[in-house]
Amino acid sequence: MSATYSINEEDLGELERLLPQLAEAVTPVMNNRVKVTLRRCKTILSNVRWDYGPPEEVEIIPSDED
Repeated sequence: MSATYSINEEDLGELERLLPQLAEAVTPVMNNRVKVTLRRCKTILSNVRWDYGPPEEVEIIPSDED
């Protein structure tokens, strides 16, 4: 059984803002493991932001302007 969780918009925005700051702070001691972990965190946040749908698949709907 799978549980569904939610992050409100304000918290999600703050996480997206804080993650790059955290990455910058650990840059002097960043090894491959830390880089992979930070990339994974970014991916998870992007998945939540885009509701686990690929943002690169965007449907373009032309306007009815003449």
